[in-house]
Amino acid sequence: MNIIKLTRDVEVIPGSPNTLIYDGRIIIDQGGRNASLQLNGEVQLATHGHSDHIAGLTRNAKVKYLPPEDYWSLTLMGRRAMTYGFSSRDSPLFTFDLIKGDLELNFSDPEVEAIKLPGHTPGHVAYLIGAVLYAGDSFFGQRVIEGFGVPFYTDFWTAMESLNKLRELVGGVEKVVISHGPTYLDSRKAKELIEFNINYCNKLVEKVRELIRGRELTAEEVAYQVSMNKEPANIYLNSIPIKSILVQVAGNIRTTEKGVVYSL
Repeated sequence: MNIIKLTRDVEVIPGSPNTLIYDGRIIIDQGGRNASLQLNGEVQLATHGHSDHIAGLTRNAKVKYLPPEDYWSLTLMGRRAMTYGFSSRDSPLFTFDLIKGDLELNFSDPEVEAIKLPGHTPGHVAYLIGAVLYAGDSFFGQRVIEGFGVPFYTDFWTAMESLNKLRELVGGVEKVVISHGPTYLDSRKAKELIEFNINYCNKLVEKVRELIRGRELTAEEVAYQVSMNKEPANIYLNSIPIKSILVQVAGNIRTTEKGVVYSL
C-alpha cells in the first residue's frame, strides 16, 4: 500500500478516489480500488453518496458521516437513480454499482469542517483539515475530465458556482487533494486546475450550443457527440449534465417521436 505523507498528521493513499487519512483515525472517501483496504479508522467520512466514495461507510466505525442531502445513497435504487437517471432490475449496464448493499442511517456530525460545494451531487462537501483541503469530486484532473468528455454534475450550473467558490477557497490552504486526478496539489497548481475545469465547462456549453444550432437533438444525441466513451452507461451518465445545460441554453424545447428535443 502506497501512502504519501502531506503533513505531520495528514496522509493520502492514491486511488480513484484518493483516500485521505488524518491523525491515523479519520478517513475520508474510502472507496474504488481502496475499498478493500483494512483501514481501522474511528471516523469514516464521505464527500458525497456515489458508490465509489462510500465503502468506508459500510465499515465498523464509531463515527460515520454522509451529507444529509445525499441520503439518496442509502439504497441501491437511490444510487442508481442519481447515477443513471433511473433504476431497474440488475443489469450488466449498471457498471458503476460498486456497492450493492444498503447503508444504515446511523450518521453523526463529522469531526472536521465540512464545506458545502454542491453540483456534482446535491450534498457534496469538501473537508478542511488544517492547511489541507480534501475537495472530493468538486473538480477533476485534466486527464480525467478529457477522458470522459463531460464532467459529471447533477446540476451543472450549481457546480460552476462551486468552482468559483473554490477559486477563493484554495488560496487559504497549502495543499489540495481531489478524488480523481493528481494525488495532491499545492495551492497554485490547484488554482490552475480549477481554472482549467471552469474553462473546459464554458467550452462545453459553447459546444452544446453549436450542436443544437439550427437542428433538433435529444440530450442523449448531444451526449453521444461530446462523450469520449460511448458505451451505454457513459451516455446515461453524461446525459444528466447535458440536460442541465440544455434546459438553460436551448431556445426551443419540444416533444417529438425521438423524445424531448432541443434547438437554437
